[in-house]
Amino acid sequence: MKITSGGKSPSDDEFDDINTDEENRHDQLPSPEEYKAKNDGNAYDRNPDNIDNPQNGDDNHDLPTVDEYKRDLSFREKEKADEKPRTRAGLYTFLCLVLLLIIVTAIAVPLARRNKRNKGGGSPDQISGLNDGSAPSAPHTPKHITATPVAFPTRPPTMPPTMAYSNQARDYLTTYGLVDAATLADPTTPQAKAYNWIINEDGYKEEIDEFDLGMGGDRGASRSTTRFAERYSLAVLFYSTGGDSGGWRYKMNFLEPIDHCEWLDRFVDPRGSIIKQGVTECKMFAPKFDGYKVSKIEISNNNLRGQIPSEIKYFPYIKTWITPFNADLTTENSLDPFLHQGEKFTHLELQYCGITGTIPEQFGTTLTNLNYLGLGNNYMQGEIPDTFFNLNDLIVLGLDDNLLSAPIDKFARLKNIQKLYIEDNLITGSITENMIIDGWQNIIDLDVSVNRLEGLFPTLFWNMTSLEVADLHGNDFVGQIPEIEEIHEKITFFAVQDNNLDSRLPNNIAFLPNLKHLDISANKMSIPFPAGMSSLTNLVSLYTGINGFYKHPIPDFLAGLVNLRELSMKQNQLTGQIPAFMGDLTNLHVLDLDFNELSGPIPPQLGQLKLLDTLMLNRNYLTGTIPDTFMNLQEIDIILLDANNITGNTDMICLNTNINTTVFSSDCAPFSPEIACSCCTICCDDSDTECNNFDWRVNLDGIWEYDYQRVVYSFSQEIMPASAKAAYANPP
Repeated sequence: MKITSGGKSPSDDEFDDINTDEENRHDQLPSPEEYKAKNDGNAYDRNPDNIDNPQNGDDNHDLPTVDEYKRDLSFREKEKADEKPRTRAGLYTFLCLVLLLIIVTAIAVPLARRNKRNKGGGSPDQISGLNDGSAPSAPHTPKHITATPVAFPTRPPTMPPTMAYSNQARDYLTTYGLVDAATLADPTTPQAKAYNWIINEDGYKEEIDEFDLGMGGDRGASRSTTRFAERYSLAVLFYSTGGDSGGWRYKMNFLEPIDHCEWLDRFVDPRGSIIKQGVTECKMFAPKFDGYKVSKIEISNNNLRGQIPSEIKYFPYIKTWITPFNADLTTENSLDPFLHQGEKFTHLELQYCGITGTIPEQFGTTLTNLNYLGLGNNYMQGEIPDTFFNLNDLIVLGLDDNLLSAPIDKFARLKNIQKLYIEDNLITGSITENMIIDGWQNIIDLDVSVNRLEGLFPTLFWNMTSLEVADLHGNDFVGQIPEIEEIHEKITFFAVQDNNLDSRLPNNIAFLPNLKHLDISANKMSIPFPAGMSSLTNLVSLYTGINGFYKHPIPDFLAGLVNLRELSMKQNQLTGQIPAFMGDLTNLHVLDLDFNELSGPIPPQLGQLKLLDTLMLNRNYLTGTIPDTFMNLQEIDIILLDANNITGNTDMICLNTNINTTVFSSDCAPFSPEIACSCCTICCDDSDTECNNFDWRVNLDGIWEYDYQRVVYSFSQEIMPASAKAAYANPP
């Protein structure tokens, strides 16, 4: 069981629409608009120069204003303003052409408007809307931009008679193998729905070509990869994934009577960035008369459900497919539909979907130019095939949160890898010196946490000079963290909790001057802390709890770590009083001093921690009363004070209308109260060793998709043995 903080975290006002309760999925996820936007850097301010954030997209950097964006939408060629007629004859010719153009326009425009009215079409601005209002607006959704669709320089569509067009479309689809006649005869199939839409409702009437010069340039190389085939296949995708039943949150202009390269919507996210969703890119690959072809599809968190159809193979030039965060989206025969894309395919994202099965054997032999693959947070299982590790162009690989197995040394064959996310799987083996020297010299992010890795902590670990994130927690590494021989200015995140590491932190810990997250909890480490700890002034999160420390006071080096947001020294055998300087750490959101031997009164300076979300002082020997300054803790959500000797009352909290806690514990049991509390959710008695006897470990697992930020805090509620709390019934 987990309790999730309901405090005033960013998630309350900015994030929504992600189901966080499913097994094998992370506990906190932003909304689709945050998913596509740049991070604002509140947590760790990471922005690698060479690799984009998994969902930053191409449109989030140096974006224009909305007005500038609209002005620049046209694909028309730039006017050659500096070209002047060089002769009088040239001038006369130019003027004649202008006059002819005016005459043609005066005749053509009224006819075009009349034809559009006859077809029942709307203006471009009317067409570019949100699913005609059929999809309910989710809270905190981004602002929708209504913009004139892009004018792609394709040949004008024809308007043949309906019966002739119907027969031609049917012949084309069945002759060239896009669909069989039996499937078209069943009106419930997505293919039949797409066909019926094209012949009966689509006012655009894409011309039906029966040839395509293809990638190789040979006429007739592929007769099923024309723009008509693309339009039909996009319609099949729409019907296959619930677009026709109101399932999609936004329709993305799909099935509107416009060029299918304009089937997209634009949004402005809460930070002002412009987001495109739908068919977000078309390029001219074939000869000009064949028009623009789809090269990128992005439909993130749009409630797609059902199967990705095999018809996606009729997008002959697509290079990028991004449809993550659609939890009910599955694929027919696992990932097989994507195997048809071949060498041209470079970018695939299906994380947080419903993908099952194994990674196909052909993945590493057909998608040989893949450089970005995101399959995390799905339900995949089985051994990763050996051929998969032939994907030498991979730069970003996310297989996290599945049940996949493989020896860790195989991942060192991916010599160009920069971001490797394989956490929460069944990966086995040890990290060796050869793997680091020969395979991972380009690593920026390395997340191998919560697997079955073992053996000595790699001695050449710090030789990965590009490293920014190192998450190795939840394995069975032994030995000690090696000494740091030179300054590493890039690394910001280092997590090794839940291993069997001994000794202590490296003496030269100060050689990591930009470290922002350090977690060594739940190991067998000892103190004293190295003197260089006081130099880590950029630390945002520090976790040292549940180690083999001997009794010691709260260390003085904490006084200089003024940027701390999270501090946990749970079960560290801390003694003495809580120092007053703790009140100067005014950026703290989490302060966890649970399960120690702290004594004396609670310092009133803790009331200065106005951003505090979670305060855990339980299971200590604290005395006195709750300071009146606690009335300033208006952001507090969880406060644990039980198993102490605190007396008095909690009126400064309970009678304060500005404070609304989710969990509040104290020794306020009705038969023998030590403190009067009218708003406590948990009231304990010293003799009850099972009351609030949970471990209360904060979720320490940052999420790679969001630069290892934690949006909300959740806490493990594993029950501890009664003996763990028994000592607090008889304090010294």
